[in-house]
Amino acid sequence: MAIIYVPNIFFFISRKSYKNSLEIKAQLISGFLSLGIAVVIEFIAITFKVWGYFPGNWPIVLWVTYFGVGMLGYQLAKEVEEFLGK
Repeated sequence: MAIIYVPNIFFFISRKSYKNSLEIKAQLISGFLSLGIAVVIEFIAITFKVWGYFPGNWPIVLWVTYFGVGMLGYQLAKEVEEFLGK
């Protein structure tokens, strides 16, 4: 998980996202959207027996990772947008 959250914190500080509350809200929304999409995909995959989990053994660590990936994706998209000057 450090490979996801360390760059996210780096971009968060270097872009000074912490100074703008709208940036923080947008980043959190992006994280929750990616988490929601990933959970839906997991439920669909389990329903169609693409993969399975033992009862009570859901991969909670993956869900934290999905959330971090969404936030990192937002930071990277904003970094590219700022780099291109739009």
